[in-house]
Amino acid sequence: MNNIKYSVIARDRWHRLLLRGAIPGLLLTAALSAGSTLAEEGGQPSAKLLNLTPVSVEETSSIATPQKISQTENVSPEEVRRIRQELLIEPLVKTQPRAAQKPTYPPGLTFAGVSAFGANTGDVFIGVTGTTAGKLRDTVDGGINVGAGIGDSSKFAALELAFSNNSIRKFGANGSFDLKVHRLVYSQGNNQVAVAAGWNYFAQYGTDGVTPSGVYGVVTSYSLLQPDDEVNKMPISFSLGAGGGPFRQGAASTGVFSSVGMQVHPQVGVGLGWSGVGFNLGASYVPVPTIPLTITAQGADITNNSPGGTILSLSVSYGFNFLPK
Repeated sequence: MNNIKYSVIARDRWHRLLLRGAIPGLLLTAALSAGSTLAEEGGQPSAKLLNLTPVSVEETSSIATPQKISQTENVSPEEVRRIRQELLIEPLVKTQPRAAQKPTYPPGLTFAGVSAFGANTGDVFIGVTGTTAGKLRDTVDGGINVGAGIGDSSKFAALELAFSNNSIRKFGANGSFDLKVHRLVYSQGNNQVAVAAGWNYFAQYGTDGVTPSGVYGVVTSYSLLQPDDEVNKMPISFSLGAGGGPFRQGAASTGVFSSVGMQVHPQVGVGLGWSGVGFNLGASYVPVPTIPLTITAQGADITNNSPGGTILSLSVSYGFNFLPK
């Protein structure tokens, strides 16, 4: 009787493993045969006790390891791809691909003198300025300025050349040329420093007389006051320089100029400075951040100290780089 109990327990355990497919078919068949022999020695056939029918190796193998789709015969690759597509699950959260961000352009921050930063190879700019009457004229006039750069100021140096049509009312009758050599000498973290040497009015023509030319030198720093702010990193710019020509007063050979400007909004910059002959105030505005067009309003010589006197100016400038990205 003990043998019969042992046989029932053994066969029942193997039967559960068979249903789970946890052992190879060959060992499973051998174990069932052994359990059947034990039962017969106890006087009862094992197959009757559990109502089991012996199975062959091939049958148990097909039960334990069902054949995969990729292993079946006569299934075309198209059918496999179709089944895989049907089994794909649509994501619960759909993500949109991030569109490429367009570059943005800051407002101007120099309102007196000149900046040590300048144009590099591929940079081109054009500006149109209108000014009120002053001490030297009694009518509203303006000018057009165009320029370009050559070289890389971050590697060695760059040269900026500019031409000015000094009168819109007498278009083409008067003009002058300026040049500036500039270099980026420091760029670390949130700070940059550039130096430049230039020559204003190095060549000129016209009927209104010769404007005194002069050379100058200038240093400009550019820093981010809020580098972690995603909206406005608040750049601030300082310039300090000295030179002759338009930067000096009276009979002096040299004058000192300085300027400070801050970006108070991603599209707005304000600043003030000393031009060498007068005190200036100004503000610049970029209507569309992704378009390099700047509108600048400025009050020049607020102290009415220069020969031209106090004037108000409004300018529109556009700059771009024509090199491929």
